This record gives sequence, C-alpha cells and structure tokens, in this order.
Amino acid sequence: MQLEIKTEGVEFVISRAPQPKNDNDGRQKTDRETGELLHVTELVAMDDTGAEVIKVTTAGQPRVTKRQAVTVVKLVATPWTIGGRGGVAFRADAIVPVPTTP
Repeated sequence: MQLEIKTEGVEFVISRAPQPKNDNDGRQKTDRETGELLHVTELVAMDDTGAEVIKVTTAGQPRVTKRQAVTVVKLVATPWTIGGRGGVAFRADAIVPVPTTP
C-alpha cells in the first residue's frame, strides 16, 4: 500500500547529496516503468513539531546540493516488512530547489 503524504507546511533541506540507489551486487537500480536510474536523497523534513531525517528515492538525479531548501513533489510512503524487520520507504516524483527571491 502506498500512502501519499501532504507536504504543505513542511520545509525540506538537503542533508546529503543524491546518491545512486544500488542493488546488493552494486548495480544501480532503475525505475520499472521508465527505465530511468534511481537515486536516493537524504532530506531533513521540518515542521512546527520538530524534524525528521528521511531518505527519498527518485527516478533521475535531482539537481540539488547539500543544505539547499527544496520542494518534494508527490511524496509517497510505502510501509514494508521483510524477515521480521520493517520500515517505510519514501519515493517522490521529483525533488526541486525552492526558488530564491532577490
């Protein structure tokens, strides 16, 4: 099950530059639908209640840098369980820089 997350009121900042998402053999994974290479970007998500560090997968490499404020487009959470372990995988359509105002 995928759950779309509302991101209004949440500020996102890049905490680690995008990295290739590799399988266990070190090969970079690709999107099943488009064939684009997958990347993982570490973000700090902040709102009035505090902050969380999350890793978000995107198809294609976001053009962002460390400490840059960004917008996350269509953020989806997918809960998972494998072999008694579990977590939440985050995926987004895009991660784009917040426009700067002069």
